[in-house]
Amino acid sequence: MQQHAHKQKRATIVHLRDSNFVGGPERQILEHFKRMDPERYNMVLVCYENEGETNELRARAQDMGFQCLALPVRSPFNPKGITDINDLLRNLQADVLVTHGHKGNIFGRIACWMQSVPTIAVSRGWTMESLKIRFFEFLDKVFLLFANHVVAVSHGQGKKIRAIGVSPRRLSVIHNSIDTTKWESVKVRDIRAELGVPADGVLVVSAGRLSPEKDQISIVRAAREVLSQVDNVYFAVFGEGVLRGELEAACAEAGVQDHFFLPGFCPDMVSVMHAADIFVLPSLTEGLPNVVLEAFACAKPVVATAVGGVPELVSDGENGFLVEVRDVRALADRLASLARDGKAREQFGLAGKKMVARNFTYSEQAARYEDLYESILGSRESAGA
Repeated sequence: MQQHAHKQKRATIVHLRDSNFVGGPERQILEHFKRMDPERYNMVLVCYENEGETNELRARAQDMGFQCLALPVRSPFNPKGITDINDLLRNLQADVLVTHGHKGNIFGRIACWMQSVPTIAVSRGWTMESLKIRFFEFLDKVFLLFANHVVAVSHGQGKKIRAIGVSPRRLSVIHNSIDTTKWESVKVRDIRAELGVPADGVLVVSAGRLSPEKDQISIVRAAREVLSQVDNVYFAVFGEGVLRGELEAACAEAGVQDHFFLPGFCPDMVSVMHAADIFVLPSLTEGLPNVVLEAFACAKPVVATAVGGVPELVSDGENGFLVEVRDVRALADRLASLARDGKAREQFGLAGKKMVARNFTYSEQAARYEDLYESILGSRESAGA
């Protein structure tokens, strides 16, 4: 790891995340904070919070002993949103702002211009789930061009970022990571019993927002095909979102409602993954999905679409299967094949666990970020001199 003459001055690194719950990206941030040397870095997490409400992310960060500050929630077009960030950066005497998501990237970048603070924008992917989101994601892409540095969570996402014009010298790929030992914990809940899955049933699990880019409707259509071949398979899609009604209707139309569950969002993903026999992710777009890392950490085989950074995790025929987007027949065939073959499920799952334990560690992620911080801080000092 690089050594730098200025390291005796503790640098204030501010991370801005527009989120009020703890999901995959938020866990990545918190795990990153745990691994930063407090004698070298003053790590500050900033989120948004409505008056009178408690932000789950801020509460979790503070429980872990991290400094976490809240900004007021404002309309996207309220200029006070920029002023809020500007004042915060000045009061903290921030050395670097790291933004996560389009809101931070857009308004944080403007505030940093006012304070002459360099920015690192972390890009996890674009969902395009609604007209409003597509508009802000368009702005996000524009503002990535002006960030001092951009971090892509996968080579697949990095390719997309280069395509919009970000110079390779201002781009790093730093993968999402996982601590497999944490996923070996004893499960808290008996998810299979809660769902009513029989002891000999094969449970296929997915997790994520119920929104168009996740394409859970393909799981419903594949379920009908799978059940025509193997009758003891059950499906559970954990999450909430705008497509719940459509998915419920599709289950009834396909006649799979007795084998298909929509239990809602579950914060206890350890129990969910341990309950699964197979994990499935039919997304239309992804950065580097945390849920695949989590499935492999629990030694579960994965069937997923070959989008974004997914092929960097799933090796077809080694730890799971890759299929093309919206190829319901291929999805069903792969799921049915694994449902019939318990030995293959075990072999694939163990291969996935070994792979992520070897290649996607938080220690490696922390080292990459530390080198990036030092590079940005060194450039700032040189510019000041």
